[in-house]
Amino acid sequence: MSTESTIKQRTGGAPHSALARLAGLMALTVFSGGTAHGQNPSSDVEYGYIIKAREAAAEDLHREFYHRCFIDANYPDTIASYRKTATPIEPAKVFDNLYFTSDGDNTVWILRTSEGFIVFDSFNNPAEALEFVGGGMTKLGLDPGQIKYVVITHEHADHFGGSKYLKEKYGARLMASEPAWQTMAAEKRPRVAYAPARDMVIADGQRLTLGDTTVTFYLTPGHSAGSISAIFNVKDNGVPHVVGFMGGMGSPNNEAGRNQIIKSYARWQTLTANAGVDALIANHSAQDNAIDKVEFLRVRRPGAFNPLVVGADRYRRYFEIQKECTRARLARNGQKIDQ
Repeated sequence: MSTESTIKQRTGGAPHSALARLAGLMALTVFSGGTAHGQNPSSDVEYGYIIKAREAAAEDLHREFYHRCFIDANYPDTIASYRKTATPIEPAKVFDNLYFTSDGDNTVWILRTSEGFIVFDSFNNPAEALEFVGGGMTKLGLDPGQIKYVVITHEHADHFGGSKYLKEKYGARLMASEPAWQTMAAEKRPRVAYAPARDMVIADGQRLTLGDTTVTFYLTPGHSAGSISAIFNVKDNGVPHVVGFMGGMGSPNNEAGRNQIIKSYARWQTLTANAGVDALIANHSAQDNAIDKVEFLRVRRPGAFNPLVVGADRYRRYFEIQKECTRARLARNGQKIDQ
């Protein structure tokens, strides 16, 4: 039976109810025994990393600094969670050959080539893939039947959930790293119904060429064992830019994962600098403020700047913030810091 024929409504992850929000706000009042985090003196080691992150933020990355060092670190299940809205966002064209679709939290990027589309991630489930990928592309005047590849950036269900449907519906090939395929194959939770069968394996440094476009992939573990990232070219009103898309950035909740993601951030800085990356995107809007930027792009006039283009230095400093805030979190928890 076709997956689409069983889709009656969006499934998986209901929107926050008012009651749930109230419960979350009440939880804030008892966080750390009712004492605000700022009232507890930080260790000198932790504070040193926080200051390094603040220096990297300079005057143009304040929001990123405060989010990674404090909100995401101290309130992951309350304030940071509420920023992951369940409000569908209208799709948009953000570069000449790159498109944005979003459920309010997850972002799926659609790269147009001369021979079809490469889609990065697939939302939580088949219903969302139908609504936001298939439906979003139709709204943009794009033919979802021309989807050739779906890249699964890592093995969490909000990224692979709709991939099996996209393969079934449009005949797309699925791509993921070896660790990601292994984890998806071992999935035991109810979302196992959405886990795709093994298809193409992404290796470190591998290139995928489709028509006039080449995407280079790298393994960047830390957020998950199978996280991959991508570098590719885009144009903005004919002006060339290079996108660096790190596919797993949420803070790991354990010492090994935190140290691993720091190493991946450092390597990614070198890879992106060598590739001339000057445009930043992520797969969660909390990471790249994509929703804010896309709303500007909807009203942008000819010749105005594109907020997704941040420049090489700002791109490097963005990941410097990620590294130093992660080190601060290790120090706060009394964990070993490898580098």
